[in-house]
Amino acid sequence: MAYHIVEVKTHRDLEEEFSNLLLTMGAEGISAEGPQFMRNSIESGLAEIWDEEQLQEGCDELIIKGYFSPSEDWDQKKGHIGAAIVLVQKAYPQFEIDVLYDIMEDDSWQDSWKQYYKPFAVGHHLVIKPLWEPYEAKEGDVVVELDPGLVFGTGDHPTTGGALRLLEEKVKPGMQVMDLGCGTGILGLAAALLGAEKIVAVDRDREALKATTKNFAVNHLSEKLTVVEGDLSGDVSGLEGQFDIIVANIIASVIIDILPLVRKVLKPGGLFIAGGIIRDKKGKVLSAAEIHHLHVMEIREEGDWVTLLMMRR
Repeated sequence: MAYHIVEVKTHRDLEEEFSNLLLTMGAEGISAEGPQFMRNSIESGLAEIWDEEQLQEGCDELIIKGYFSPSEDWDQKKGHIGAAIVLVQKAYPQFEIDVLYDIMEDDSWQDSWKQYYKPFAVGHHLVIKPLWEPYEAKEGDVVVELDPGLVFGTGDHPTTGGALRLLEEKVKPGMQVMDLGCGTGILGLAAALLGAEKIVAVDRDREALKATTKNFAVNHLSEKLTVVEGDLSGDVSGLEGQFDIIVANIIASVIIDILPLVRKVLKPGGLFIAGGIIRDKKGKVLSAAEIHHLHVMEIREEGDWVTLLMMRR
């Protein structure tokens, strides 16, 4: 199936603005590309790039792409997207914004960013390895093989890195872990490879559940995986006090909403790793955690992003 592509070339400071805009307009996926995207990963310590020639100097340019399914009203939707982009341009006149519209087949969609995605280390032992890239494992490496599919969860965002590091420190053999909003399954995979006995992966997006199922199979861990389509907003009977660790790399507002249910399904003394929190939302999450009797043990910040480690009291 061919996808409509809306490609916005702009300054790196507008990444969140345009990512949110395209998702609001109905994009099924978002990708970030270009030298600045990879340089950010290097500076944050989350990527090991082998192809240095791809990183040209003096470039704050970032390319945000939104992927839209074919529809009969595409011309109308395209007009709405264009009008919204004009409003952003007026709000940020100091930045140049160029927009391209294209059509791309599924395979081309994925191949367009694979050239930038290389194996990289996180923490002391974890290595995230794209399925198509060679990597010679060193002693002590815990290698997570990953094919993001159509989900775009490659693991090189600061909040994913923060969650992975905490999992490396906290997962013990035999634990039961919930990966809430699993995406590609990267966090649940890491937990399973670190010794967790059971992983429950939860997501509302069927493409995410397909990607997670595939990635567990690639890593020969299917027997540890249970997938659940949905979220944690409904009935959790049968799950109370079941999990040693819950990890959710989502957004602050959703984390706040699910805190009471997270507390219910955690074992006493169980841990909640919460990522995807913008720095200016940290205070609201901390206040909500206190209300719901979740003790904040650690606050890790990287750039504008925050990852929290909480414990059920």
